[in-house]
Amino acid sequence: MQPSAHKIRTLAISILLFSVVFTLPCQAQDMPSTQIWLLPLVEDQPGEPSRISQESGYNNQPHFSPDSKIIYFTAEQEGGQTDVWQYEISSGALTAVNHSPESEYSPTPISGQNAVSVVRVETDQRQRLWRIDLANGEASLLMPNVEPVGYHAWIDDRTAVLFILGESMTLHRGEIGDKASVQLADNIGRTLRRHPSTGEAIYVDKNLKPWRIAAFNFDSGASRQIMPLFPGIEDFDLDSRGRFWAGSGSKIYRSNVENTRWNMLVDLKDYRLKNISRLAVSPDGNWLAIVVSP
Repeated sequence: MQPSAHKIRTLAISILLFSVVFTLPCQAQDMPSTQIWLLPLVEDQPGEPSRISQESGYNNQPHFSPDSKIIYFTAEQEGGQTDVWQYEISSGALTAVNHSPESEYSPTPISGQNAVSVVRVETDQRQRLWRIDLANGEASLLMPNVEPVGYHAWIDDRTAVLFILGESMTLHRGEIGDKASVQLADNIGRTLRRHPSTGEAIYVDKNLKPWRIAAFNFDSGASRQIMPLFPGIEDFDLDSRGRFWAGSGSKIYRSNVENTRWNMLVDLKDYRLKNISRLAVSPDGNWLAIVVSP
């Protein structure tokens, strides 16, 4: 029995809608206006914030260089396309890392290399992990058979954990080269980190309410629960001492050393900063970058 023309059209529309829903935003109207602000950490406490990105457009996904001197981030260009930019803390200089017809997201330094990895939305809308050389801006594909990638974090110089888009967002382990990725967990949030002392993959487990920070151990192949997040929050960072940082509204929180509770550090409402989402703590512990929505 042959399917009717109506069923074929319905199936085609469903496939198209699925591809739209689970694709990173690559048009200006799809992306919120966000700003990146930098705060010094004085005696482990946040100081006065200053804006380091342009005032309008999508400026997001900050990540510090290993030496804590530079912040890499995603910046929206005219027409909604995004490139990687960098901010030098000592001079305040803003420069573009690359210019390409594609859109790049989530710039992340690669250990031992003068390069960052990015999720590139290619001209055919494929989303894969690429490497951008910081010396010349040249790009090369890292994992050709792993897609669609949403976010990532490096475990070592060849292995990354990846947020793979789908009906249920899944945590995968991938290696540089032609191998396929391996699924580790399902129904995860967008934040991925490597634990500085255990080497575990840190992620958000959305199978529980409230959502929880969890850790996947590569030796045992099992996950463990660490601590709950604030309702509706899936962004956090992890400092070199293994403490978690998160924002909620205009407030910044940090976990205690045992990771059993959140302590509020500062309320930025007097600076008219609100809707804190992503955060990044510098490796040397001297700086905190936050993303806010006007």
